[in-house]
Amino acid sequence: MIGVDFGGTRIKIANVDGAQVLEAHSIPTDRSKEPLALLRDIADAIRHLDPEPTSVGFAIPGEVDAAGRCWRLPNLPGFKGVPMQDELSRLLNCPVCVENDGIAAALAELAFGHGQRHPSFVILTLGTGIGGGVVLDGVPRRGTHGFAGELGHIAVHHDESWPCVCGSTGCLETYIGTPGLLRKYAELGGEAQQIRDIADRARAGEAAGLAVFEMMGEVLALGIRSMQNMLDVDAFVFTGGISPAFDLIEPSCRTTLRECSFAEPLAEVPLLVSGLGDRAGTIGAALLPRQFLKQS
Repeated sequence: MIGVDFGGTRIKIANVDGAQVLEAHSIPTDRSKEPLALLRDIADAIRHLDPEPTSVGFAIPGEVDAAGRCWRLPNLPGFKGVPMQDELSRLLNCPVCVENDGIAAALAELAFGHGQRHPSFVILTLGTGIGGGVVLDGVPRRGTHGFAGELGHIAVHHDESWPCVCGSTGCLETYIGTPGLLRKYAELGGEAQQIRDIADRARAGEAAGLAVFEMMGEVLALGIRSMQNMLDVDAFVFTGGISPAFDLIEPSCRTTLRECSFAEPLAEVPLLVSGLGDRAGTIGAALLPRQFLKQS
């Protein structure tokens, strides 16, 4: 099965067998190209792995409707309204399923990760933005219009109301996505280009670094509180580029959950880091046709 993880800087393509990536390569996300030209490049890259694919799953960091037409792709605004699913299917001469990358990550976790023990869970991708996917009783939920799991845009009550790229203020993503964490670190007198650098300094005992992750844990807990009040799931699973620093985030997150949750059981929900690593995107993408195309 072929899975494609369409990122803002690179597009990963993999030939997947279950949880195993048999062969993979990537191409840069060329923002200078028109959407259809970039889709042609992606189709060429897919054929490099499999000249005659039987199906392709395509995960994007945005939303699509049930027919695979892009609602919006924040990092690549030109894709709004592009019929990605139909165009790729025409180029590759096979069924293609285009879905949000949070849903793809949830599928991978359900099939091969913590979802095997926790049939109802929320997955949160911690990175430049905050994505998510919701699985209830073993069924991934995409919502009526494809917007289920837009967890980064839950409004949280915080001391500062920072503007969000979505046009609102106070969204979860605004504080705990990469730009927000770098901003907080700069306000505390630090200077860094990557979250990994802040994590290294925090583990070495730097006060500013520790304060950044303490803030992240507190704000994340406010988002989890809202999700738990609505869903009461078995677990929260974290993936994405910031998730390796979860040991620095969890203490303040758990403390805040215990302080602000509606009920004690909601505060004790397991907080788990995915073990699938950077394979999750392509593995989950490869599962998309089996999950969603069978319904059409």
